Amino acid sequence: MAPNRMIARWLQAALALFALGGLLALGGCGGGSGAPNNPFNPPPVAPGPVFVLPAALTAFSNTPATLTISGGAAPYQVFSSNPAVLPVAQTSIDGVIVLLPAAVSADTTVLITVQDAVGQRASSTVTVRAAPIFNTLTIKPSSATCGANICSGQTGTATVTVLGPGGVGLPNRQVRFDVVDGDFAIQSNDPAMPLVATLTVVSDANGVATVFITANLGAPTQPATLRVTDLMSGNQVNGQFTIVQNTALSVLPTDTTITAADNTGCVSGFRVDYRVFGGTPPYSASSSVPNAVTLLNAINIPFGGTFTAITTGLCADPVTITIVDATGQAITATLHNVLGPAGPPPPAPAVFVNPSEIDATGTGCTGATFSFVFGSGTPPYNISAKGAFPPSKPVPTINPQVLAGPGSVLITGLLDGLGFQKEYDFEVVDASGVTAPFKVTCKP
Repeated sequence: MAPNRMIARWLQAALALFALGGLLALGGCGGGSGAPNNPFNPPPVAPGPVFVLPAALTAFSNTPATLTISGGAAPYQVFSSNPAVLPVAQTSIDGVIVLLPAAVSADTTVLITVQDAVGQRASSTVTVRAAPIFNTLTIKPSSATCGANICSGQTGTATVTVLGPGGVGLPNRQVRFDVVDGDFAIQSNDPAMPLVATLTVVSDANGVATVFITANLGAPTQPATLRVTDLMSGNQVNGQFTIVQNTALSVLPTDTTITAADNTGCVSGFRVDYRVFGGTPPYSASSSVPNAVTLLNAINIPFGGTFTAITTGLCADPVTITIVDATGQAITATLHNVLGPAGPPPPAPAVFVNPSEIDATGTGCTGATFSFVFGSGTPPYNISAKGAFPPSKPVPTINPQVLAGPGSVLITGLLDGLGFQKEYDFEVVDASGVTAPFKVTCKP
């Protein structure tokens, strides 16, 4: 039994040593399911082709633009065929190529080439154009109520200058203005659509194009963006401004002066329309001199609503009009109805006719021609016959019937009276309505 036990111990030791050697062999050979050369693992994925998007791009001088790299293997090397016109960063990690073209006087083509980490290449063709409206857009409020910003319910101007080589303004260029973001609109000349989201205007002799913009009534404080496009070149610029909610009570106009034509009396029936903003509507309006102006629609005025003051002819310097909102906040406007500085112009001399009467006694009227001279007054003169003219007494002929200035008129077609004195009555009226009578007496 002893020899068997010794054989068993020897066999156990040999098997253990053999197992250890196998494990070492497997480890040295990269065995096991996680080994790199495991024939069951998929091979490494090869990168796909590299692209530059868009493949063709139009960029404008001094205006940033971007290209995007798609596919391939990062990092990427970037090259410009004309670094003086279109410089680029030499390396891109995130696949974005930022472009800032230099100033050019004519269209310039630049090739942007990208090479990825495994040597693949792609390119994009960039056409650099002059930017005729770069850095020329200004947006200004029409009122200083909200400082450099535009109050809700109020207006402003947006102006851009289209420039050519050497900074010369380009006339007759079509420029489109578009609302991009914000509670505002562009004013148009179309009564059916006074406020629009887009409007195209033409630049003036100096290359300036202007539109009026209006912030919506009651709009909250917010940023706003207006885009301007020169339609010939396609160059675009964006302008940002701020709309400020108008919480302060305001009225437009704040001061009005009505001056009479002379010093004989003040103007009656002159109409002034007031518009109220801000505060807390509704509003009400009252006058410090009620018999000097008549107020219309002066109670329960809505936000941005209007009321009207009409002068009665009573001179007043000034009339104070007070507007109060629902919380008691008040603001005033003044109206002055005053005499003119000088007296009335002297009356025009009365129109005259010479002679004022012709007595045809002894000569008769039948077949005769009578001449009258007109002057003074206010030409032209209108001459007419007065009275009824039955068939037995036909209407006289007046030549000319309208006289453009001082001169003479011939009258014919008069008949002698039959057995008693007959009179033909005439009248001249000048342009101011002044009249003068004259007549011809016919006897048998």
